[in-house]
Parts: sequence; C-alpha cells; structure tokens
Amino acid sequence: MTLQLAIICENTVGRPISARGEHGFACLVQTVDATWLFDTGTGGTLLSNLAAFEYDAHQIEGVILSHGHYDHSGGLLPLLKAVGSRPVYAHPQIFIERFWQGQHERRNISLPDTRSDLESAGADFNLLDSFQELTPGIYFSGTIPRNFPLEVGDPHLVQPSVDGKGWVADEFQDDAALAIETSKGLVILLGCAHAGMINTIEHFRSKLNNPRIHAIIGGTHLGPASEEQFVATLDYLAHLDFDRLGVSHCTGQLRSAQLHARFPNKVFFANVGTTVTVE
Repeated sequence: MTLQLAIICENTVGRPISARGEHGFACLVQTVDATWLFDTGTGGTLLSNLAAFEYDAHQIEGVILSHGHYDHSGGLLPLLKAVGSRPVYAHPQIFIERFWQGQHERRNISLPDTRSDLESAGADFNLLDSFQELTPGIYFSGTIPRNFPLEVGDPHLVQPSVDGKGWVADEFQDDAALAIETSKGLVILLGCAHAGMINTIEHFRSKLNNPRIHAIIGGTHLGPASEEQFVATLDYLAHLDFDRLGVSHCTGQLRSAQLHARFPNKVFFANVGTTVTVE
C-alpha cells in the first residue's frame, strides 16, 4: 500500500510556510484508495492549513478520532460545516466529560461540541470499542489493554466521580490509535497515546501477528511521564525493530530532544507541514 501522511495541525510549524501551529494534532492519511483525517486539532487551523497545503477538504472521506479531548476533536464541527456529512470513527466514550486539574485551577478539556450538534452538522458516528479493520490495511485499535504497569497516565487528567462528589483519574478507555500496513512494515499513528506507547504498539503487534514496525508517528504523551516510565520506554524502543519515530504534540520539547539524542537516525519532529511517504 502506498501511503502518504501529512501533519496538518500540531503545536509548532517547522519551516517558513503559510500555515499556523496550535496546541493539538491532526494528520491527513492518503492511500491509493482513500483519504482520511486522523484527529482534527483544536479547530483554529485545520481548514486554513489544509488550504495552505492545497489539500481539498472535500476529498476527506472519513474522520478518525483518537480520543475525546478538545485539541483532537475541536476541528470536527468546522470540517463538517465546510464539507458536509462524513463517517466519524471513534470509541464510544469520546463524549465523556473530562478535565485538566492543576494546583490552582481545573479546566474542562472535553470534546467541545455535543453529539447532537455534530450529528446535525453531518457526523455519522461509528463507535467502536474493539479492534477493527476500517478498510483494507487500515486498523482502528479499539480499547487498548493496559499490560505495562509503568504506563500510568497523567495525574493531572481527571473526570467527575460516579457519585458526582469528587474527582477520579481519567482512565482513557477511549484512547485509540491507527495502524496501517505498508510494504516496509506497520505504520502506527498516535493521537496522544494516553494508554501508553508500549501498550499501544504491543496491542497492534498482538492483533496483527507481530509485524515489523516501520514508523510510529504522533503524540506520545511522554512530556508529563515520570522518569521511570520514560526510561522504560527508551529501553523498549531500543529493542524494537523500527525505522522511524515522528514525535509530536504531547511528547514535549525536552522529551523530543532526549528521544532524538538516543535515536538520532530514527527520530524526527512531526510538526505542521511534515510529510511522510511510504511506497
């Protein structure tokens, strides 16, 4: 399968182009047979960046959401208003209310639009909680098992408790990723990897009979990870047969630099305007 990936939304712009960065992530996925959008950014740059790169938004046949945070789903409503009805693939729990909690503040970071508003604009939701092939060679992870205990998640991310009287850690059962088969091996797209990079990669390997990994691209959520988790991830990657790691978004600048220092011939910065082609 010939594959082209283009980073449309991300925190930074890596070269002098007429596009803008924003806190968020979106990646255009193009094969010979289809064009998909994996995540939609916050919504402030999606359409203008697509235009800047001369991508026709109307060619996007479907949208895949990695999870229900505003910085990955905020561009969905503007996209639907621009192009009309589209299938949207995501986990059933993307609509759960969730927050970022710091020492002095708590902010709502949920999907910014209601399901009814999105459906009125043309979202045809396909809610999947299990591994599934969306189209030949493209796989949606569904719920990712948590088998590596060091990947504990970000303690700042919370949701209301069941009784509504307090706050509990957000377990991110909706965190999902995408895997694409290519002639060079599997390409894995991460939104934020709240389930953990190791958990995500191993989930796809177990489902697809342990394929070789060609590339891992997207947000790794290693920015807020503990030193213990980060070192364990470095050790895991050192023993993984992979070619490329494109770091974005929630990887953070420090962790991105550390990853590049450890794997200088494999790591690159997947910011706005970055394209990856696999023949």
